[in-house]
Amino acid sequence: MTVGRVIGSQHTNTREFRVIMSETEYLQLDDLVVVDTDVPGAGRVSTYGIVTEVEAVYEGASFESDTFRIADEGSLPAAKVRSAQVAVTRVMPEVWVAPDPGGEVRRATGEARDRALYVDEMGRPLPVGLGRDGAPLFVDLDFFDGRKGGHMSISGISGVATKTSFALFFLRMLTGRRDIVGDAGKNLRVLVFNVKGEDLLWLDKPNRDFTVEAAARWTALGVEPGPFPSVSLWAPPRPRTGDVLVPDTAGRQDVAVFAWTPREFIDEGLLRFLFTDASDARNQISFIAERVESQLRRFAVDVAGMPGAVVLRDPSEGHARGAVIRPDKGERVIADLAGLAEALEEYLDPPDAEPDLKWTGRVQAGTVSAFMRRLHAAVVRLGHLIQAGESRRIDRAAAQVTVVGIQSLHDLGQRFVVGALLAETFGEKEGSGQRFPLSVVVLDELNKYAPREGQSPLKDMLIDIAQRGRSLGVLLVGAQQTASRVAAEVLENAALRVAGRLDAAEAERSEYGWMLPSTRARARLLKPGTMVISQPSIPVPLVVDFPFPPWATRKEEVAETDADVFKGL
Repeated sequence: MTVGRVIGSQHTNTREFRVIMSETEYLQLDDLVVVDTDVPGAGRVSTYGIVTEVEAVYEGASFESDTFRIADEGSLPAAKVRSAQVAVTRVMPEVWVAPDPGGEVRRATGEARDRALYVDEMGRPLPVGLGRDGAPLFVDLDFFDGRKGGHMSISGISGVATKTSFALFFLRMLTGRRDIVGDAGKNLRVLVFNVKGEDLLWLDKPNRDFTVEAAARWTALGVEPGPFPSVSLWAPPRPRTGDVLVPDTAGRQDVAVFAWTPREFIDEGLLRFLFTDASDARNQISFIAERVESQLRRFAVDVAGMPGAVVLRDPSEGHARGAVIRPDKGERVIADLAGLAEALEEYLDPPDAEPDLKWTGRVQAGTVSAFMRRLHAAVVRLGHLIQAGESRRIDRAAAQVTVVGIQSLHDLGQRFVVGALLAETFGEKEGSGQRFPLSVVVLDELNKYAPREGQSPLKDMLIDIAQRGRSLGVLLVGAQQTASRVAAEVLENAALRVAGRLDAAEAERSEYGWMLPSTRARARLLKPGTMVISQPSIPVPLVVDFPFPPWATRKEEVAETDADVFKGL
């Protein structure tokens, strides 16, 4: 198992050292090694490390052209030397001394490998991929599910970094390794937002391109390969053309339709999520939205024979909260978002109202006009999501994984749905006060919903989840192309940080300071399926490969028969 010795021609230290390899052995990137050092007065100290760079040189060559004289002619004496740079991951016992020059360097396998990766100190080591040696690499689940930390941030170039694929792989490990997840896996609920294409609407279907080799890699991670066993699919309705609501999807139609009634819209205070543009926080529009929300709760009364519809009546008329009435002749019935906008036109700043009784408070007329312009724009862009009728709320208890397709919605509609569902999820956990069962939220394009600059109700909600969510059992798996454009409060609270291939300029940003210099250089060249993971349990980032998914990611990949499941057979 000896692969070489610690180089003695330069200083070693407690952070890194170099290894000269023997002629019959080799080291490659990400290999784990261990070297023992006899320390006077302290005994034997084992230093564990991971290979971060490998080099080779002709020792004895002075000029570049000497390479030909050595390799081809043999006229110049020289020796080929191969060496490796090693970053220290652990010292046992913790006597922080540099390894001795000439120390015998061995491969870390078996228990030594586990010690190098702190697996022996992890309460619940969850596999998150395979190392270059083909063995599993782990994260400490305590740093995700809220015991010691929470949340995961995934960054990388769109289409190449496989951010969403890794997020789903991680979820499959959570749901498939109940022996490790333990109580945290009981009644675990996952909310996934499908924001691009319809890739995530096929998680319950097997992939016809899945191979035997990929199946073996899943088996090595301890999970029987297959699609997600418990999935419910939801999509918004198409812009209404009749009484029948049809899901706004192209490739798959067996999808449930979700929407909110005006009554639900008012009771849950969803008006603020119509104003999620960060620029709205620079004026008083958010203040008007809060005032209008409170007034709507006071004035809204249910309508007999029209589930979910409301009328606006002054509470001084004596109707009890929760009463159901028949509207007077000519009274406006609010059955959709357009009706609400028209009703608010009449209630906002009527000319004969006292200043303290105005719905909008003491604000300028121009700000009220700006509020109404944005409200009317919302009617056009997402009005079909608010309509009276039987409740079509998303039932997260129907399956373990709930996929909400918002890819067909306008950008404002996407932000509204994300904000409404996050508020519902977080509100339920706050009401129960219990961390279990856990709720995991997977959200791509996080920089759109929680941008670094500006303020919005949706950004505030995500920051609140990042800061308090782990104590309530709400865990965020956020993905973005550039971490530098995401609110710092969200990133700082992510205990697990993951990166796929990065843009060269982005890799140099301070948000990736958790990487080693050599890892940053590699991140610019990573292939799809290879990720860099940082966790508090290990002082250096790990490069992992995760297996090809056994579930379909588009309609063309769906296996029609059992014979199509394994392409390699």
